[in-house]
Amino acid sequence: MRNPALNSAFLPAPPRPPVTDPEFKRAIEEIKLRAPIEEIVRGRVPELRRRGKLFEACCPFHEEKTPSFKVDPTRGTWHCYGACGDGGDVISFVMTSYGVEFKEAVEILAGQTGVEVPSFGGQRRDSRGYDAGFEVLKRAASYYRERLGDPEAAEAREYLDARGFDHETSLSFGLGWAPASGEAFVNFSRGEGVAFDVLEKTGLARRNDSGRPYDFFRGRLLFPIRDLRGRTVGFGARRLSDGPNAGPKYINSPESDWFQKGTLIYGLDLAAKEARKNGHLVLMEGYTDVIAAHQQGLTNTAGVCGTATTDQHAKLLHRSGAQRISLVFDGDTAGREAAFKALNGLLPEDYELDVVQLPDNQDPCDVLMSQGHEPFEQALEAASDWFEFACDGLGELHGSALSQAVDRALALILRVKAPVHREDLMRRLAERLDMSLETLQGQLALTPEARAAVRDAERDRREASAPPSAEAANGGDDADQSTESARVHPHVRTAWGEVAGALLIDPSLVPLATALVDQCEVEEIHRVLEAIVGLHADLDAEINAGTVMTALGEDPARDLIGRIIHHAEGADSPQALLDGAVRFLKRTQLEAELEDIQNRLLAAPDTQDTEQTDLLQRFKGLQEELLNLNTNAGTLAPSH
Repeated sequence: MRNPALNSAFLPAPPRPPVTDPEFKRAIEEIKLRAPIEEIVRGRVPELRRRGKLFEACCPFHEEKTPSFKVDPTRGTWHCYGACGDGGDVISFVMTSYGVEFKEAVEILAGQTGVEVPSFGGQRRDSRGYDAGFEVLKRAASYYRERLGDPEAAEAREYLDARGFDHETSLSFGLGWAPASGEAFVNFSRGEGVAFDVLEKTGLARRNDSGRPYDFFRGRLLFPIRDLRGRTVGFGARRLSDGPNAGPKYINSPESDWFQKGTLIYGLDLAAKEARKNGHLVLMEGYTDVIAAHQQGLTNTAGVCGTATTDQHAKLLHRSGAQRISLVFDGDTAGREAAFKALNGLLPEDYELDVVQLPDNQDPCDVLMSQGHEPFEQALEAASDWFEFACDGLGELHGSALSQAVDRALALILRVKAPVHREDLMRRLAERLDMSLETLQGQLALTPEARAAVRDAERDRREASAPPSAEAANGGDDADQSTESARVHPHVRTAWGEVAGALLIDPSLVPLATALVDQCEVEEIHRVLEAIVGLHADLDAEINAGTVMTALGEDPARDLIGRIIHHAEGADSPQALLDGAVRFLKRTQLEAELEDIQNRLLAAPDTQDTEQTDLLQRFKGLQEELLNLNTNAGTLAPSH
């Protein structure tokens, strides 16, 4: 009996993106030739070891003690046979490992292999200026890190020692020092042949009113800020001395093509691997909080660096694989405000959210460095659910103070997307306040967030009631097609996946199944079958998981390949799998036609004799065909 859970291997993929052009496909093939999958995987999974024809290790994407992660260098694929069940080609591995989209994964591999990649549509993207920015930011990080050892930086080193940070931690986070002279980095860059306009565009230098260039960062401790791929994109800088002209305590790189604070999370490049393994990410507020946590072994920690958590932050955190996020901010009024801002940004993404409340006037860095990791981990385990945090202290308030606090809680509830969840939270809040649900709903209607939600709902209603576009009217809307595909019975979906799996394992079967492709009503598997048949038509093309995924390009259907093959490998043979799947699909088709004729006969008992006779003859013929199909199925009949 087939495991029903296997049906999930063939769930519908999102609508199909634009088809990649031949030039782009050739670039991908060249990347795969120059980037053996076992070498790329070993760069992220150092413990990968050869076992016979395969390489194996513990899966890097979930916790396990027995290796279930396999890499097949012949096919150019990887697959986890354990809890997560993920798999794919070298591009899929980079996508999953770095948490990036298809195009960005291709760019990462292209950079490692030196392959020039055209854009979708054949036009090559001139990225020299963008790459030059990354290069100068990388040089800046190295330069400032070296300056931390200069005599002038003694104050910075004393500050780090006083906070308890060791040399290894300082190196891991690339901490540095910006000389106070005002022209040190400009002069260094000039000697390296770096054009000033690159320094200016990346926010590393500016010109004064007289046109003289100067360093943007001067006399400050520097914290390099990196993107999820570990590339330096900007800096945070802390002043260490007070005075009338000292400036703000912290400054950041100005916004640029490389640095957008609202889309960056400090330390996420270091925290993502551990967060992906255990599904838990700890989010703090400041640079030193994150650094202290990592030094204490809490490597699933990152920071929003004093800015409100945005929708972009929330989506970026998905790339870490975290399902639970714990907010740990300072134990003062400002820290509580920061927690509310973070919840506002994170709630729409349906994370499991909780909040750790530290004692008054303590920050996470001080707690970690003075007490160690154990008390902190205990505090994480005892964290309050976000709703309990939002409602804390409401029972002690009265009058306008209570009304304002309730408005804040209601604003968070409105950020929850699921209507049932929102209704449950409203009832819980009413019970906590000993108020009627109607009273709270009346209060909710007065909040600015609720009024904005009403406006958005009205706009959506108007858009939904608008006449359909010509494309949608002609059946060209991909979302509608995907929805139709999702209605296909799971067993039918599995059978079509088995057809694709048989062809992937044994391409010699493709001629036997070519005529079936147009009958596949599962849109995303239909695209896989199209790719297989297309490769078969090219006599020089090899058909395997890697070449099919290359042919699919960024089509989300590529994510099905690993699961399809894994399921197919459990069959007695590809031929038996194909025969069984085809018989099942034929039987399903016959049964549906029989049911349709039966319904027509029952719905119109007074049908003219000739029409009724034709229907009865067709019904009898289908019954005989179905009987023959079942009789001849033998032991190969699939147990869908």
